[in-house]
Amino acid sequence: MKSGKNIFFAAIIILISILTVTIYSQIKWYDFNSGFMAVKKSRKPAVIDFYADWCVWCKVMDKETFANPAVEKKLSRDYIVIRINTEKNETIQFDGKTFTAQEFAAYCGVEGLPTLVFMDKDGKLVTRIPGYIKADVFLSLLDYMKDECYKKKVSFHEYMQQKNCVK
Repeated sequence: MKSGKNIFFAAIIILISILTVTIYSQIKWYDFNSGFMAVKKSRKPAVIDFYADWCVWCKVMDKETFANPAVEKKLSRDYIVIRINTEKNETIQFDGKTFTAQEFAAYCGVEGLPTLVFMDKDGKLVTRIPGYIKADVFLSLLDYMKDECYKKKVSFHEYMQQKNCVK
């Protein structure tokens, strides 16, 4: 009987944890197809988060980067945020082609998880960044991408030193 109570309480704690993360997050995550349409309509750039449920560093990004209030605010205000689970059977329409989630990840050059891909306000893929990114660096990266510093040939390193796109 004691074992059954422990399992029940463990299940309740897990459910509360999941609901807390879901309720806490202010980010509106899109699937790719609806997110791509939102990019076209809003003329906002997009961040595409490639992840999998088993990915430990993806969960760390969720907890430490995406749940950061400043990151949530900036993403919600300035970006369309798309999430693609590379393990799911999602059909993605892009550039006149149909992809599975895994095929689209390969098309974008994703070699490991997590990987973020940035898309400009015209729906063109700009760059991919593999691996875990700390919230403070991610905030600067979001500004760099939003300000289109890459078009001005300013490297992210230069941007971090000056905090602007002027060469």
